[in-house]
Amino acid sequence: MVVGRRGGVAERLVTEAGLELETLDISGVDVSNPRSVVRALSQLPRATFTARRLLRRWRPDVVVGAGGYVCVPVVGAAQSQRIPVVLMEQNAYPGRATRLLARRARFVAASFAETARLLSGARVVHTGNPIRREVRALVPAPLSDALRNVLVTGGSQGARRINNAVLGCTRELLERYRDLGIVHQCGKLDWETVRAAAAGLAPALALRYHAAPFFDDIASRIAGSDLVLMRAGGSSLAECAALGRPMILVPYPHAGGHQRFNAAPYIKGGAAVLIDDAECTPERVEAEISRLREQPQEWRAMAENSRAMGRPDAAAAVVELIAQASRDTSRTAA
Repeated sequence: MVVGRRGGVAERLVTEAGLELETLDISGVDVSNPRSVVRALSQLPRATFTARRLLRRWRPDVVVGAGGYVCVPVVGAAQSQRIPVVLMEQNAYPGRATRLLARRARFVAASFAETARLLSGARVVHTGNPIRREVRALVPAPLSDALRNVLVTGGSQGARRINNAVLGCTRELLERYRDLGIVHQCGKLDWETVRAAAAGLAPALALRYHAAPFFDDIASRIAGSDLVLMRAGGSSLAECAALGRPMILVPYPHAGGHQRFNAAPYIKGGAAVLIDDAECTPERVEAEISRLREQPQEWRAMAENSRAMGRPDAAAAVVELIAQASRDTSRTAA
């Protein structure tokens, strides 16, 4: 059983996956907005009561909390009923829900080793971030003799800062490097702007610039790329590393700046180059791509470092923690 927020994206994704979904009426919390805090606090008792009823009906051996505010009433209900809890934290800096619930969880499965020092008193295990089955099944294309294929993505919703920077330097890059290709996932909001810019390219250049609001086969495009320019979301980083792709990272500057924490290990490990959001200009993006094109040894080293940081077995590691939590409970009951 999966529990999600009523009206949330899970209602579509979970049911399309063929899983049974229960929903709770619970809102997110913006601590800078007093009304948001009051609304969430007023919803929490009823949501927790509903979660307790669901758990009594389903009688799970383990409850897994994947982060976010919706897991607070469910995990809280599980802990009150002495059902073991395994939390999953995909960001290096743990979210508010994880920080609140971690000490009473049986395990916290962390995507980043750095998370452990931020959750004092919790049983944190560095598992890596589970990636999709289709990503694990891919065989990434070997790097060729030159950086030729650049993938740009701000996530499924796009990122205007990245989009504008790329549009501002695409013509120059394609003219300078006659064998360079750019694949650009721009999101829906900027699609008309991107499409107009693409239409303005000379035909010979337009053949090497492929843009779309969203690619259903983004995993295959990562595997076929020589360099990925993107934000620093936990899942995207995990997939790129599992496929050994070098990265240029532009962390999202809001939401507490958590993506900077995500990017830091990859920068330190030599798998990625950092561009601050405020510095993500056409000139900077062009300079970084050109530098890696002109310095193939650094580009290849980044790919090797990225592959070394990948955790393609992360899903299996998380499953083992869940199984161990269940076994520990069974032994205690016996």
